Formats: sequence, structure tokens, C-alpha cells
Amino acid sequence: MSGSASKHDLDLIMDAVLGCSDVEKLISLKTFTIDADELLVAVKIALPAETTVRDVAGIISEIEAQIHKTVPTARAVYIQPDIYRPSLDPEPSTDVFVLKSED
Repeated sequence: MSGSASKHDLDLIMDAVLGCSDVEKLISLKTFTIDADELLVAVKIALPAETTVRDVAGIISEIEAQIHKTVPTARAVYIQPDIYRPSLDPEPSTDVFVLKSED
């Protein structure tokens, strides 16, 4: 996660995204200063493969509203939905590793 938002604002944005029960994973989050006190927020989220387009639109609207509510300086918010593919994750969680034991 990177950008020009403060640590506090980044935490609030991440809470808004991860607070949505339909989000499987926050894939990326970037923030950019677009004016003296305005932020552009770009988020990529993983959603379940079976999520309908109508549901995706609702999820994105819910997250955007929460970000605007908690981080008023976030003027432009762009959220890109995706399907999480663990094999493409540059930092997979430790549960994807299988250690074979010798019996």
C-alpha cells in the first residue's frame, strides 16, 4: 500500500474496504495528492467469482460512501474489482505453503 495519504487516512481507507464483508482481499491501495488538501484514492479489491455485476456495483458504492464519510479529503475514489488469484500474489500468506514432512 502506498501513496501520499497520512497513516491515519490510509488506516481509515483500509478499514472502509475491509469492513465490507464481500471483499475477499485488498489487492492494492494507492493514494495521490491532487490538490493541497485533496486525495485521489485508487483501490483494487478481490471479490468472489460468483458476484454479479449488480452486486459489484453495490459493493463499490458502499465502499466509496464509507471512504468519503471517514476521509473527507478523498475527493476522487476509484475502485477496481478483480478475482483473487493466490498464485499471482507476490506476497502470499503463509497458509499457501505446504511443508512435507519425512515419516
